Amino acid sequence: MWVIILLKKFAFFLAVLFLIPFHAYAAEISAQSAIVMDAYTGIILYEKNAYEERPMASTTKIMTALLAIESGRLDETVSVTNEMLQTEGSSMGLRDGDAMTLKELITGMMLTSGNDSANAVAFFLSGSIEKFSALMNQRAKELGMNNSYFVTPSGLDEGEHHSTAYDMALLTAQAVKSETFCEIVSLKSAELVIDGKKVTVYNHNKLLSRDEDFFGVKTGFTEKAGRCLVSAKNYNGNKLICVTLNAPDDWNDHMELLDECESRYNEYELSDTLEINVVGSPVDTVSASYKETYYILSDLKIEVYHKPFYYAPVRKGDILGYVCVYSHENLIERLPVKADEDVEYYAGEEQSTSAEIYG
Repeated sequence: MWVIILLKKFAFFLAVLFLIPFHAYAAEISAQSAIVMDAYTGIILYEKNAYEERPMASTTKIMTALLAIESGRLDETVSVTNEMLQTEGSSMGLRDGDAMTLKELITGMMLTSGNDSANAVAFFLSGSIEKFSALMNQRAKELGMNNSYFVTPSGLDEGEHHSTAYDMALLTAQAVKSETFCEIVSLKSAELVIDGKKVTVYNHNKLLSRDEDFFGVKTGFTEKAGRCLVSAKNYNGNKLICVTLNAPDDWNDHMELLDECESRYNEYELSDTLEINVVGSPVDTVSASYKETYYILSDLKIEVYHKPFYYAPVRKGDILGYVCVYSHENLIERLPVKADEDVEYYAGEEQSTSAEIYG
């Protein structure tokens, strides 16, 4: 506790602000609706009809998977019943009586886009499609998905089932905060155990093979919705979310949009060397430094904290303070300030005490 108080009381402070200009970008893409969003800050890098309500097909399963993960029941066993299998369209191939963990079930659902597995998740977590859709709509409201309405866990077109590119980006930005979610949607294939038998399933997402920086997320298609795709890509410590709805050339749309939007990030090398007071040594200060490169969209601000003095001995590599790095008012890292040299202890009688120096 005393360290925190000391840091607050005696902190050396430095703040740097950088503003990044944004430029208009008019992409020629096939999608009727599209958006690119920075997952961490929520900054929109590109949009086209992003708030128009449209059916979103099997990208709906992002919400189904998120709710399953948030349930905390991933290791529980799901017993498949005939009631769960009353659906049409794409299938994971489940049969009445099959048993597997909830995690295996949603893994199969996200890779194969099985509507049967989506129904099984809904019945397992809520007891019925209707109760699960209510849970989906409640979570959508919490996330600020104000123009979305869920009717099915699979994305089949029933009733007023719809969303927007913007809302789906909000949903995905929340989902990729989960390591489990990212682990599942990044798989090109997975070996599942169903009733004690190993079954291999394969991911329909071609972007995973086109560029290793893509790590998901979900494809979708119905005749009403057209081709729908939600992707996520790592870019120098950032996560970019791209959503296209009704996009005949969706794979190329995503490659083009994300390549362009990556150019919006500014590269900034953050580094400095400090001279920090040291007591109990023949020298008065010890040299300490920090260095890191960031790719940012908005402002960058840093606050450097360290004690007013340190006692010798100090060893090269010792952490003597921290740099709090902020982007878009969010703390993105506490970067350590490390000693660049050894400073030995001096026991001579002429050495002043800390009380005499700082009295």
